[in-house]
Amino acid sequence: MNFVDRDVVRELGSRFDPLSADYLLDPYPLLSEAREIAPAFYCDAIGHWIVTRHADIKGIFRNPPTFSAQNANSPLRAACPMASRALEDGGWKAIPTLANVDPPQHTRVRKLANTAFTPRRVAEMEPFIRSLVVKFCDTRFKGGTADLVHELAWDLPALVLFEILGVPDSDVARIKTGSWNRILFVYGRPDDDEQVRAAQGMAAFWRYAEELVASRLRKPENDFTSALAHAVDPDGIGLTPQQTATVILNLLFAGHETTTGLLGNAFRRLLADRQTWQEIVDDSGLIPNAVEEILRLDSSVIAWRRHTTTDVEVGGVQIPAHSNLLLMLGSGNRDPAMFHDPDRLDIRRPNARENLSFGVGAHLCLGAPLARMQAAIAIEVLSKRLRNLRLVENEQLQFAPNVSFRGPLALHVAWDA
Repeated sequence: MNFVDRDVVRELGSRFDPLSADYLLDPYPLLSEAREIAPAFYCDAIGHWIVTRHADIKGIFRNPPTFSAQNANSPLRAACPMASRALEDGGWKAIPTLANVDPPQHTRVRKLANTAFTPRRVAEMEPFIRSLVVKFCDTRFKGGTADLVHELAWDLPALVLFEILGVPDSDVARIKTGSWNRILFVYGRPDDDEQVRAAQGMAAFWRYAEELVASRLRKPENDFTSALAHAVDPDGIGLTPQQTATVILNLLFAGHETTTGLLGNAFRRLLADRQTWQEIVDDSGLIPNAVEEILRLDSSVIAWRRHTTTDVEVGGVQIPAHSNLLLMLGSGNRDPAMFHDPDRLDIRRPNARENLSFGVGAHLCLGAPLARMQAAIAIEVLSKRLRNLRLVENEQLQFAPNVSFRGPLALHVAWDA
């Protein structure tokens, strides 16, 4: 890299802010510019190295010894003393267990989780998911206009997850509130007052997960929480209640929040392209690959974090040991070195499944098959029942202020009766 390039990269790092209003509204122009300028650069605004290219991100995911997951769930902004006290007073006891530990510790917990979250358990959810979507169409999509996020994407993934975990349907608002607090606390940049409120909400969220696990240890039921709480490895050793509650807490967060974003992104992109929407209306066989293309074009997990354990080179850029990295999945998913005409929606794209949206390697998202199933069923049912579904014009979309999770907070649609 020559002197002029270093200056350009330094200038990019000084103005790149993944929490700025312009970036949150539409990150892709800046991501495209950043990817072209450098495979990696230091971002002053958040104190992380930004990694932009598909091959580098995939390689990092596949190399846990060098790129640790230890910071995956750490607050982007360190907790202020009052927020730390709020967590302590609230009984917060979550520990590194799955998403933020590395092999071999991760391997054992993942195997136990896989034992409880089996392909059969996921496959058995298909009729339940379909019945929910049909019910929402019958009861919520009646007046010719609706907020698709509020009427479908908000509740559906939560209710599906509740069915698996054994959580009452009436707790949707409680879980969504806990998830919002976690997004702000861990992945956002709240001021001290906001951070304290979020910490209090996170502590309440933890107590909910802790109580759920305790109840299933006392009295097992036919649900994932019971299966995980009582699962044992070949040596007859299971997870501690604290480990089990941490896994359940993470599922109560990521298990629905990312799918809510996926559904919002999917209908936003498909309805904005009338020809593509009509093709899906005419041929539902296009839907599975359309879901992969949405995951690629507009991921609900736009970035994820890693931590270097040693001095390392990424794309020719030297990064010191003990550095925090922000892997820009949304940039890698639009890398022209991997995807032809990457900014275009192409539901027939042959390599759409090469997207990075669920991660790669040991930490591949546990709930990926369930998320794909929900998106496919929702698109299928709505494309059959509301064939002329369309976006309401000139809506100003809003997104949660955080570095990792992205989906419209509202999406207004209309249709002809």
